[in-house]
Amino acid sequence: MSATEGYTFFEPLNIEGSRTGEFYNELLRGLAHKLNNQLAVIQGFSSLILMNDDLDSSTKENLDHMKEAALGAGRLSDRVLSAGGCARISLQEIDLAGAISMMEGDFKKPCDVAGVPCKINVVGGLPKVEADLSRLKEALIELITNGAEAAAEKSGEVSVDVFPPGQVNPGSTKVDIFVRNTGGTLSPEKIAEAFVPFTTTRDSNHYGIGLTSAGVLCGMMGMELGLKSADGITTAWIQVPTAA
Repeated sequence: MSATEGYTFFEPLNIEGSRTGEFYNELLRGLAHKLNNQLAVIQGFSSLILMNDDLDSSTKENLDHMKEAALGAGRLSDRVLSAGGCARISLQEIDLAGAISMMEGDFKKPCDVAGVPCKINVVGGLPKVEADLSRLKEALIELITNGAEAAAEKSGEVSVDVFPPGQVNPGSTKVDIFVRNTGGTLSPEKIAEAFVPFTTTRDSNHYGIGLTSAGVLCGMMGMELGLKSADGITTAWIQVPTAA
């Protein structure tokens, strides 16, 4: 049986070197910049008004909601840049084992917030990989956060496993990273929709853009991202090219 069987893979955006792609990159960057300027004004005036001790509790509550909504919109604006392929990528030779060791605390934060266990296992013998470390970290945190929130609904857990080439996928020359969460199985229909922007099964506080961002970032770094759900376990699999 092929190691890829059962996985749905994100199809990378074909925007590099494309005039249309560059146009939309600039459009999204400009939109995000303009929105963030306006949102900063809303946040600033909300904070200023909240300093007034004469405000009644209802007005304060409404202003707090307004300020939080502006902060949330700002965060969404920034994340849309990654999901839209606007992130700047700088590929370098990376010691992945050492990098993951340094980032372990950041990886566990989403699990701590969700109240679920997180296990990180890096198998020895990893070669150096070609990646943009900050963007790979961003993609992994998106996957871990998504997994942690899903696991929290079913008292599950999250695990991150990293394997050298060929150990899991015979004949492969790529490093394999698996982000798994237990506690439920997604239907084939949900898996098919997983990478579609703004698609979520959770409440309105979730944007439904995490898997999209992870998929786009991986594609821009020449990596493959697949998703599979079976037997109560949902797995995200990133295949990372080794350094030349």
